[in-house]
Amino acid sequence: MTTVRQARPQAVPRFLGYGRQLIGEDDIAAVVSVLRGDHLTRGPMVDRFEAALADRVGARHCVAVSSGTAALHIACLAAGLKPGDLGLTTPLTFVASANAMLYCGATPLLADIDPDGLGLAPQAAEATIADHPEIRALLPVHFGGLAHGSAALRRVSGARRVIEDACHALGGGYEDGQPVGCGVHADMTVFSFHPVKPITTAEGGAVVTNDPELYRMLRLLRSHGIEHASERLTHQDAAFESGAPNPWYYEQQVLGFNYRMSDLQAALGLSQLGKLEAFTARRRSIAQRYDAIFEKLPSSRHSAVGTG
Repeated sequence: MTTVRQARPQAVPRFLGYGRQLIGEDDIAAVVSVLRGDHLTRGPMVDRFEAALADRVGARHCVAVSSGTAALHIACLAAGLKPGDLGLTTPLTFVASANAMLYCGATPLLADIDPDGLGLAPQAAEATIADHPEIRALLPVHFGGLAHGSAALRRVSGARRVIEDACHALGGGYEDGQPVGCGVHADMTVFSFHPVKPITTAEGGAVVTNDPELYRMLRLLRSHGIEHASERLTHQDAAFESGAPNPWYYEQQVLGFNYRMSDLQAALGLSQLGKLEAFTARRRSIAQRYDAIFEKLPSSRHSAVGTG
């Protein structure tokens, strides 16, 4: 009699992803409350999220948009980048950092990274600016949430605009202890809320700034370039009726985009923002485990502890 032995099923290796969202019942309840309300988009929740985010990072103004890429794009436009201009960023980043300049018709130049902080090296940036003084904007990237060299990059930039790609860095700080996004080292700071980022809105992003004129332009660019504020309208005869602002009148003053964030996304973001400290602590704990495990390797020359 022949005995047939069945082969043991092979264990399927578990894929270890580099990041994912953590959604709680409170997040779900926040989104459901919007679904049951009157506004799904262009409602009060976006204003609340923007105010809370600006307060969290110590900025005066915040403009929430549909993605981190959209945020980078309108930041570059607000900075005045146009066809024929040069911008400077780092090669160690996601494609959106350079693409945002290309969307404006500008040409991105790349300078080397700091091997310790993994971001744009101030010395390399300074050398590139010396070779190309016509560079109009710097776009440093806080890779993995590490904001090393920010003060030095601000110094070497001179009068040029500095747009921080802080998509990894919400909840992080500069070397001087101030929060990323407070505006001390940049004209504008961009955050992303993709599911692998410190907090999520599913898709979404934001630009924070302390400059009121940049803020006004960012708001225009987010929503088709349309201006509603009566004091900024150019055709006052059409803007007013019987001495009162005409509520149905608006002007498209620049070529903008449909980059608005919905109230659903903002509700999720506002709920997630309340857990940012816990999320950041968990990420740092994981990073410290990697540091401890890899500290004896000869190539382990920088800490992995950031926020991203």
